[in-house]
Amino acid sequence: MQDKFKSLPLGLPLTLASIGTVATLVAGKRFHAGFGALWTVLSLWHGWQHRKKMQADVCRIPWCKEAGEPAENTLAAMVDSFQVDAYTPGRVRLRSLLLAANPQWQQPVEEYVKSFTGVKSAVVTPLTGSLLITYKPDELQKKPKLAALEKAIARLAEAQS
Repeated sequence: MQDKFKSLPLGLPLTLASIGTVATLVAGKRFHAGFGALWTVLSLWHGWQHRKKMQADVCRIPWCKEAGEPAENTLAAMVDSFQVDAYTPGRVRLRSLLLAANPQWQQPVEEYVKSFTGVKSAVVTPLTGSLLITYKPDELQKKPKLAALEKAIARLAEAQS
């Protein structure tokens, strides 16, 4: 139930609250204050839903230390932001709002993931922040750290479904 509230689309309610706020300028202070309060709550909720993307957007400002280059802490933040969207042995789809917010990372991320033993392909879809990785599970098992990573991804996929 809580996950439904986290991903509730707020575009229409925000639009109606803003129209109501403007429309009630002549209708009286109580209606105007009520619609203004509703607009504020919905705006804050919407901002909370998209906080990771907003953080990434803030770091695109020129005076931000991370602007323009995927520094170590930015890369770590992106890795931490990944969610397992789908998993079967040999194929995993991950999503990251930070990857969606930084389309310039598409090629470096694809090349980096493809450099691992057993990885057949890595495709980033910048519009959605999706990373689809296909690999040979038996090749992956030869490397203990990659085998442990696959097990962790499988556990995350089970927990999210």
